[in-house]
Amino acid sequence: MTTSMPIVNQILPIWDWPNHDEYNCSKMHTPGEWWTQEHGRQQPVFGWWSIVWGVVCENVLQILYFPITIALYEESKRVSCYKIMLWLAVIDIIAILSNSIFFGILLIKGYVFCSDPWFVWLVGCIGLGMWCGASANCLLLVTNRLFELLNYAHFSSRRTTQYLLLTSVYMFYFTFLTPPIFTNSKEQGMFFDPFIGPANLEKFVNWPHTANNLLVVMATAVLYFSLCIVLILKQGGDGHHKRVKQNKAIFIQATLICVFNVVASLEYVYMNFFPATPTLVEIGHISWQLSHGAPPYIYLILNKTVQDRTRKLLGIRRRRVNTTITATQTITSSHPPTASTFVM
Repeated sequence: MTTSMPIVNQILPIWDWPNHDEYNCSKMHTPGEWWTQEHGRQQPVFGWWSIVWGVVCENVLQILYFPITIALYEESKRVSCYKIMLWLAVIDIIAILSNSIFFGILLIKGYVFCSDPWFVWLVGCIGLGMWCGASANCLLLVTNRLFELLNYAHFSSRRTTQYLLLTSVYMFYFTFLTPPIFTNSKEQGMFFDPFIGPANLEKFVNWPHTANNLLVVMATAVLYFSLCIVLILKQGGDGHHKRVKQNKAIFIQATLICVFNVVASLEYVYMNFFPATPTLVEIGHISWQLSHGAPPYIYLILNKTVQDRTRKLLGIRRRRVNTTITATQTITSSHPPTASTFVM
């Protein structure tokens, strides 16, 4: 990439973009259906996949997310990592609207940026902001797990809240103050280039987004490597077996949640700097969709307390083997699980 090529303003408030010539559709043709017919392409297959995935997440999974969110909220009072997971759940619900439902609608209609500039811009702003917010919180979650394994009591409730405030500021910065990412139906993906005229990936870049993706990938890889070493070293320690088993369960959950972020990070950095095949673009976007839609499944499959609280809130009771229950068992079962039993 040539260094002499001027790039778009990296501080680009959402309310100021119509004043920038780089995003002026009218220099070629007024915004509207003409752009869809001349530069767009209807993509019903990928579009309907995105809508179905988004609807499942926003409707069926919201039924699951509600009890999951309640469970995370109750446990967050005792375990700091669940406060981070709770905020990640909120971000996921918002992100799916952008990168799945609205994205799918735009693909089916064959829209490009100039088909409906304000709508496409808003979809891109929300998608970009939620993505970077999720990346930052994912990194915070893994850091939390590492400190817990090292018995470093750093993530108190107050400090965790402060860190979440910082990641929220970070998220809103990307949402409202940096160049957004635009849906392009012809390319079946989202790009910083609005494709007004010939493609120009060298000019339409978002360096803060690139830094976010690469730093998250590298930092996450380092932390995972450190976590593996700590787990191996603690595995053989006396009196630590039960706690290590519990932390391994949360570690698996955190890893699965973050793995799609890593794939999507690399894919989107690559395809916004270099020409990418349609398959590579689709893999990158599907990874992004999965990064926000997969966590409820992960919680329900791997987290015992989330399973129990979901059953309770949905009115589903476990089938009991013995019909006789002692008073002591009844009293014990009425207490909510402690932090130590949450991940078993």
